[in-house]
Amino acid sequence: MDRKTYIKEVYSKYWLNARDRIYGFSKYDEHLCTYICDHIPRGQKLLDVGIGTGYPFGDFFQKNGYDVYGIDISAELIKKCNTSYPDIHARVGDAEALAYEDNYFGGSYCFHSTWYFTDLKKAIEEMIRVTCHGCLNIFDIENRNNKEIENAYNKNLRQANGLGKYRKVLKNIAKIVLLQGIPDWHFVVHEVPTYPHDVYQYLKECCYPNTFQVYVREDDDSLRAAQELSSFERYGRLVLVVLKS
Repeated sequence: MDRKTYIKEVYSKYWLNARDRIYGFSKYDEHLCTYICDHIPRGQKLLDVGIGTGYPFGDFFQKNGYDVYGIDISAELIKKCNTSYPDIHARVGDAEALAYEDNYFGGSYCFHSTWYFTDLKKAIEEMIRVTCHGCLNIFDIENRNNKEIENAYNKNLRQANGLGKYRKVLKNIAKIVLLQGIPDWHFVVHEVPTYPHDVYQYLKECCYPNTFQVYVREDDDSLRAAQELSSFERYGRLVLVVLKS
């Protein structure tokens, strides 16, 4: 099973309840929403790429005067989104092939999701394509230059091979016996962090004349504009804001 199928059919089940019950609306989420409200006028059509169940971002923006659209690869997540938030225009879709015309939205965003995409550059290209000239596209990435992020990724790689498979089998057996959790028989490394310079280079070479700004996620979850492009090893999460000029 490849990554995209795994996300669509298996891992998405976790997110049916995890976002609201476990993660909630964090301070980091609040800062992301504030940034958008400060830079994109209310009343605009906003596209949420990887909207999931609609919580928290789709819900927040529809309550704050935006016309929210959303796509997600999981039909189950979209079904819950449509049930919970009928005023959001949510549909099943692929971030790497958005089913919208060029220059359709007044802004787009993608939070907590880019590390699940199989082709991040294509997803960025699609977000920019469907956004109007002079409007913003905002997304965050897991920084592979950060030691904690890199170590977690390498651990996942090890667990997907060799003895890691047998440990996972034992965990699945325990889930079945105890009737707790969803067994996962697919040994897929689904979460892949990004080297920031790969994104910088792509935006410079392939999305010209778009301009972009990088923000770092500080320890208190606030966002700070970076004065220059670097590898930002200290920061596990970076936020990129791309202006379609």
